[in-house]
Amino acid sequence: MEVPSIFLNRILSEMVQKNGSDLHLAVGSPPMIRISGQFIPLTGQEMVASEMINKIIETFLGPDEVVKLKETKGVILVKNISNFRFRVNVFYQKGLLALSFHYIPGVIKSFNDLGLAEVCRNFLQAASGLLIIAGAYNSGKTTTAAALVEELNKTKALNIITIEDPIEYLFISKTSLVMQRQIGIDVNTVANALDYCLSEDVDAVYINEIKDDQVLSLAMPKIFELASGNCLVVLEINADSSNRVLEKVLAGMGLNMPVEAARYNLADILIGILVQKLVKRRGGGLVLANEILLNNAAAKSLIREGKIYQLESVIQTSRKEGMISMDKSLNNLIESGEVRREDI
Repeated sequence: MEVPSIFLNRILSEMVQKNGSDLHLAVGSPPMIRISGQFIPLTGQEMVASEMINKIIETFLGPDEVVKLKETKGVILVKNISNFRFRVNVFYQKGLLALSFHYIPGVIKSFNDLGLAEVCRNFLQAASGLLIIAGAYNSGKTTTAAALVEELNKTKALNIITIEDPIEYLFISKTSLVMQRQIGIDVNTVANALDYCLSEDVDAVYINEIKDDQVLSLAMPKIFELASGNCLVVLEINADSSNRVLEKVLAGMGLNMPVEAARYNLADILIGILVQKLVKRRGGGLVLANEILLNNAAAKSLIREGKIYQLESVIQTSRKEGMISMDKSLNNLIESGEVRREDI
């Protein structure tokens, strides 16, 4: 059997060289990688054995992480392996350990690199309020959020706090001071991290995706309070449309205040919503499709009245302001020849 660390370094390096985004290791299957959205086996590799996976895990899990894995049956962490940075998911399937590695580029991409609309840069002109970045898993929302934070870091003099679990992109302070706090290492809980922000001199806060609904419900009142003060809050949410984003936010507030009050508060603090999807580009690679909702007067009114389902019409009638629906964004990519209809 090949030395586990050498095997892992070799296949991760090969995945990155092939411009892959993810590597998956499961017992009884060859190493599988995702390239431009396609899920394919890594060529020339044998089936992965349980002993190999167990020994690979031993090379990078610390004692505390081993304890957490036994208790919760799953651990997500970020590790530097073979000079690259990866988000690693260690979990069980069929009673056996399995692994997935998501590649985190070493350089934070710019707005232009990502193909973000100029209106997204305008989001950052707000001194306070709530900006939501949404999308499904592997839609690149963390990459976009990092670009937004880096834009603030380069162009404004702010005290920026990130609340992450785990920390993926690493920021170097420029004209702003960026302090990154990892849940479980730098602070115990998301709620504790938000309490710190509420009691300190903080200008902007980035919160990456909160996967636990109970944790989200505890965090949302504090997020509302931050955003209604003198703080810009950038929040990641797993949702595939602006409507579902708002439903999820309001559901998180449901246990903390009357529904009508939650709607009015949300309408007051919301800056906008950016929903994104990565689509296979014709000829290789991926291209970004976006839905953009700006919280203009019409949107505010519908949110206050609870008529979230009508926001689609606001997006369609407000294109001159920079709004766009996901369907329109995808159709634009098809008409430009960048993507094929069958790949959407």
